[in-house]
Amino acid sequence: MQKEAMDKDIMEILSPVLGPELAAAIIEHRSRTLKKPLTAYAAKIQVKEYLKTGNPVEAAEMQILRGWRAIKSDWYFNEKAREAGSTDANTGRRTLVDAARDFLSGDDHSGDAFGLSGLRRH
Repeated sequence: MQKEAMDKDIMEILSPVLGPELAAAIIEHRSRTLKKPLTAYAAKIQVKEYLKTGNPVEAAEMQILRGWRAIKSDWYFNEKAREAGSTDANTGRRTLVDAARDFLSGDDHSGDAFGLSGLRRH
């Protein structure tokens, strides 16, 4: 299949989800920037991953900005969590830095994540 026909097929797969401009940008990103052209089959798989994110346009833009060859929905969500702050802060889990800061300051750190609740400074 000729390159132009292949790109047209890929555009037909990506455009309904990403719009024509972003679809063209993804094709260009893969072929010119990464030197790994997208196939029609890979485009179908990629569309599924874009849709799993709930925000296909943002996921595709993240793929381009990060220089990724592809994107998986869990990569997208991990990046979004990282951008929003540490995952530990979002889950309420304490970090080593939190425990060390509390210990050095003399704050009560009972119930900490490191099992040091029975230890007290005298």
